[in-house]
Amino acid sequence: MSKTVRIDRRGPVFTITLDRPDRLNAISPDLIADLSEALDECAGDTDMRVLILTGAGRGFCAGADLAPEGSGKRPSLRQRKLAHKRGMDEGFNGLVRRLKDMPAPTIAAVNGVAAGGGCGLALSCDVVIAADVARFILVFVPQLGLIPDMGATWFFPRAMGRARSLGRAFFGEPISAEEAVEMGLIWKQVPEADFPQVVEDAAQVLARGPTRAYVATRHAMDMATINTLPRQLDLEAEIQPELLVSEDFREGVKAFLEKRNPDFTGQ
Repeated sequence: MSKTVRIDRRGPVFTITLDRPDRLNAISPDLIADLSEALDECAGDTDMRVLILTGAGRGFCAGADLAPEGSGKRPSLRQRKLAHKRGMDEGFNGLVRRLKDMPAPTIAAVNGVAAGGGCGLALSCDVVIAADVARFILVFVPQLGLIPDMGATWFFPRAMGRARSLGRAFFGEPISAEEAVEMGLIWKQVPEADFPQVVEDAAQVLARGPTRAYVATRHAMDMATINTLPRQLDLEAEIQPELLVSEDFREGVKAFLEKRNPDFTGQ
């Protein structure tokens, strides 16, 4: 059976491409398994300094694949609930956790539609760069009678606020790339023709940067959404000493004094 994702390595820049273009890269059990394996493989490779996640074809990810299930004896209601819970915990949510725990900065290169779980997948990355043709759509409530998942109920209110998040979730109106930037949902949108180069340029900048500081900053920013200011100050005091003794900090100071660009190694 062919893989539903592929990994490309260009020096320290690793790219994972969702590769089901005929299904707009919808999330199937095979894709969950393949993407989980790919993320684990990349996380374990010390050569990686930045990870790009993107989609093949004209879409980023259309969310869960809703192809009809095979015929056969229907499990009980309890069995179905338990199976769905296990699928969420181990499958869909496992992808979000893997991305949030990645030991290097991550870029979601959203080349087209990101719908349903595709929104959560993109927003699990540290930086989202979208082509101007991209759309973000919460299809769960109006089309499927479900709540937004894969972290969407966490990502959207923190970026857009409660009112706009509920409105988009209830009515399922697409969010353009331009609107997503204005609302603080993503970092940048660029013309489709410039999209590949902008993503590559951003990846190269991050690949040359202080990897540990990127990961620590991600953690601190995420914790800020639930911490009080005193607790956040404590967290900063826990993290900063680890970076103050790093090789990258030493190089940063040396480069500053020598009036040159730092040559970070990620150590």
